[in-house]
Amino acid sequence: MSDLFESVISSNASERPAFRQAPPGDYFVKVQSAKKVKANSGTQGLELTFTMVEPAQTTLDMTGVELAKCRLRDTIWITEKSLEIAKERLARINSETQGNTISDALDILPGSEVVVRLSHETQNRDGTVLNTPRLKVDGYYTMSWYMENRMAA
Repeated sequence: MSDLFESVISSNASERPAFRQAPPGDYFVKVQSAKKVKANSGTQGLELTFTMVEPAQTTLDMTGVELAKCRLRDTIWITEKSLEIAKERLARINSETQGNTISDALDILPGSEVVVRLSHETQNRDGTVLNTPRLKVDGYYTMSWYMENRMAA
């Protein structure tokens, strides 16, 4: 086996742009998967994984951003105190979840299109700084509401 440290560095390696996280703002996304999760404390939640489709705002600087490489995941925790908020979020993601149980929503949500407002988390809870900011969902908007009230959002 050859020594990898003896490989020659080519000039085209420096020409490739570095990965850049999607900037904070509003995005059209599609729910890729939904699954039940449980925290170490025993709290249950729904973990949603999204595919980012396109920015909902034209003012975002998308230079160097490849939405296909941006990972977006959100966990909606289900507790006595957060139950109504969780139900409201699920109804905003897909109105067909109304009248169904949260367990049934796991089958309904994949494929749903929704608008999310994103921000960045720059460190873990323990204070460790992240090399690449983590995307964080701050809010959900139904597609119809967002199109009618885009300026209010």
